Amino acid sequence: MLRPMHALVLSCLALTPFAGTALGAQASSEKSDDAAKKAADDAAKKAALAEAINVCDKGASVPLDPEAKAPPVQYGELFPQDFDLSKLKTLADKCQAAMLGAPQEKRLALQWLRVQIALNQPGLTFLLPQIKLLADGGSPEANYLLYEFYSVHRHDGADAGPPPVTRDMALDALQKAGKVGHLTALETLLRQYIDGPLLRRAPHKVVETAQRVIDAPAQGQSPGEWDSQLRAAMPLLIARTTLENDGFSSEEQQKAFHAVEADSKAGTNGPERSALAYIKALRLGRGTQQDAAKARQLLEARVGSDQYAVPVLADMLAKGEGGATDGKRAIAMLRAATKTVAEAGPMLAGLLLDGKFVGRQPREAIQLLNGSWDLDASIRLANLLPDYDGFQIDNPDQLVERLSDGAEAGEPGAALALARLQLSDDQRFKNEDLARAMLKPLADAGDRDALWLYASTQYANLDSTSYRPSRRDDGLSDDQLKTLIGEGEAKKEQQAYLLQAKLLRKGVVYPQDDQKATAMLINAANLGSVEAMVLLGNAYDDGLGIDKNPRERLHAWREAARLGSLKAKSKLANAFTFDSFDHLMTLREGITDRIALYNDGIGRMGAGVLGNDAAGIELSGLFSGPASSAGNAAVAAAVMDAFREAPAGLAEENLVGIGKALPDEIRIAIEVTLKSEGFYTGEPKGYFGPDARKALAAWVDAKGPLGDAPASQATATQQAAPAPGGLDAEVLNRIRDKVFAQAQAAKTDKQKLAAIKQLGILARYGDLPARWVLVRNYHQAKAIRSVVTPEEITRYALDILVSKPEGVDKPEFEFIFDLTQIAQDRKSKAVGNATLQAIRDDPRLQDPLTLGAIMGQFAFAPDACDSVLAAARKAGIDGVGEEGCDENTRTALIAFAKDKGASGADAAARKAAADEVKALDAQAAK
Repeated sequence: MLRPMHALVLSCLALTPFAGTALGAQASSEKSDDAAKKAADDAAKKAALAEAINVCDKGASVPLDPEAKAPPVQYGELFPQDFDLSKLKTLADKCQAAMLGAPQEKRLALQWLRVQIALNQPGLTFLLPQIKLLADGGSPEANYLLYEFYSVHRHDGADAGPPPVTRDMALDALQKAGKVGHLTALETLLRQYIDGPLLRRAPHKVVETAQRVIDAPAQGQSPGEWDSQLRAAMPLLIARTTLENDGFSSEEQQKAFHAVEADSKAGTNGPERSALAYIKALRLGRGTQQDAAKARQLLEARVGSDQYAVPVLADMLAKGEGGATDGKRAIAMLRAATKTVAEAGPMLAGLLLDGKFVGRQPREAIQLLNGSWDLDASIRLANLLPDYDGFQIDNPDQLVERLSDGAEAGEPGAALALARLQLSDDQRFKNEDLARAMLKPLADAGDRDALWLYASTQYANLDSTSYRPSRRDDGLSDDQLKTLIGEGEAKKEQQAYLLQAKLLRKGVVYPQDDQKATAMLINAANLGSVEAMVLLGNAYDDGLGIDKNPRERLHAWREAARLGSLKAKSKLANAFTFDSFDHLMTLREGITDRIALYNDGIGRMGAGVLGNDAAGIELSGLFSGPASSAGNAAVAAAVMDAFREAPAGLAEENLVGIGKALPDEIRIAIEVTLKSEGFYTGEPKGYFGPDARKALAAWVDAKGPLGDAPASQATATQQAAPAPGGLDAEVLNRIRDKVFAQAQAAKTDKQKLAAIKQLGILARYGDLPARWVLVRNYHQAKAIRSVVTPEEITRYALDILVSKPEGVDKPEFEFIFDLTQIAQDRKSKAVGNATLQAIRDDPRLQDPLTLGAIMGQFAFAPDACDSVLAAARKAGIDGVGEEGCDENTRTALIAFAKDKGASGADAAARKAAADEVKALDAQAAK
């Protein structure tokens, strides 16, 4: 088409026909100029096209393209080093011009497509058909581009419609590209096999893929530096992987060790990764003789200049490998490295959760695990969060994404961890339908844990106290549930008994039956089900399908708490307030654990809203009731121990609030303790100011974490164990039955006296029924007082009071009557001596709460407290008070007993009595 100017000129020609020859000559000249101009334009276009092709070839030449005209440019090399994407846009424009200008040059289309994928601008989906067509034709680069598109766009929202490239399609394309030796694809596969998340981590696959990198064909003419560096790094990657992971043969490990030994100059120099691989091999004895001491020495030499040595050395310090254990140093090193070394955070989290070197700090550990991209850290975090409902983490969707990726890749534990999280009460994650969809294939593949989780959610609201369970349409039928439960019970699977208990309790699948439901809970608890233990404690507490039993309630909750149940620990702590009469609990359970739970934010209401008043509200009533019998010093010690158990409470915003919630006398007692132990220099006035709070933190650091409660304290109501070499229960029961029968049949004084003597033998051995008979009748039977000494009856009564055997009614009253009779007989001196011996021999009496409650009964008996005070002074015990039953004296007696250890009186009496019982049994057998 003629341009507008030419059209105008032609229109003028029609108006001036008389111009003649001159105008004809002018027209001829213009034609010549146009031809020249067109030739110039064509030459410029040709030059521009040539320049565009050249730029596109040099900037985007495809690896493994037989038609390539320039050295290959790997996909990562497309991006400018200065991240100036305008340069990439210019390259895209050049490649587009080249492709359109030279359609016969087929390579240019793929070069343009890969630059467009790198630019990631809107509208890429319209290019996918072209890429898929090339991929179907066997192009390695096109296959890699399909994966790259998926990896960038897999997080697009669901509202964007179905993904044009699925996960399976992308991974299949990546494998195809890698199979023919596409280096970028192989490097991507390496990263996935090492770290995931789209492929299951697999050390042997790492080695296999690294070898494929070495053997990969040339990527094109004159491969670049990246190509040569990647290939050169593979032998040492193979060696490091072989040494740092399980499952390789000794021959493979020896070969690998020699490689890293040479590269790292025996761990003293050279590349960081090779040196650490060499050191790890020494530590674990892989490919060489194990030498943990040398490995630790080399790490100490490197740690100042090699940050990646920190986690390895910290792990050895914490485990005491190659030298002394130093957990605190390990923790300090890891804290300093968490921002720069990926492995430091999860390892530090593990030490904080372990509670071996410092008190457990779950809040910090959860944040550390959440900050890591390591899949194992995510799995551990997912397993923690259901117990710490309400703990806030950043970007919870990312955690779900990591676990979902791991589950799809087949990573062990990922699917179950995510399913449990989605089945929890945490509303950020709760999604029962997705959890069941994830559990179903696992259950079908034979995973029993997944199967029981799937079965336990067949009825919605099965654990609800507000809604009736409703059956889901999909999944197992009622008959299939019954069959599964029957098979599980035949295999002694705890989950089978637990599920049946829940169904029986609610009356679905089975007829409602509380008694049978509780029996199933007992079976599940005996097989180790922590959830069943908690529910069983509830049943004993409420009398649900079984008689109410406060002792069994506590026993079930204690066992669940010992196994890590925070719910059980909370129930124990809450039960303490109502333990004023039974005295079945300890200060550790009622005071220490309760404040520790508060420190860790467990069940805390109004977090961040109520401020310093929150502690006063939540801990109200804690220090009255049963705690009051223990005395201020003991309660203060229990409060202080709470910070050893949960040092997160030392944070200023927490500690100020707790300080305000403590009674004045407890704050004073804490400051007295801190001053006496050299941590506080102020006057103990109970102000609990900055200096006192700082002193408490220093005390906690010096004392270290609080250990597990002693068995005698955790089960304070159990009878003290007989001495070693004791009797079989069958023998003891047989003799007891015979002695009790003789006592009931006795008519004459001689027969009664003989029976009492035999009861005395059983009582000295430690038999509680025999001891109770004597304690209950001592004050009203002169015959008993002629056989049983005041020292013995005092020890027996103390054992009864602390053991609290079932069927024993109001033993404290009988003890008061016995003490009164002893005073009337002018033998009270024996009471004090026997009490001191009992406290030394029975660790249960060394609990301040237990001893305080028992000695509170002494005050009602004449001379009892005075006799204790006299015995304490005679024994030279420091720190006794003005009265034998006051707090100072009780504290001094406990300290004395712990310092001196057992007196041996009780053990000697038991041993001698055991021989006498054996003699009775032998005599009866004749």
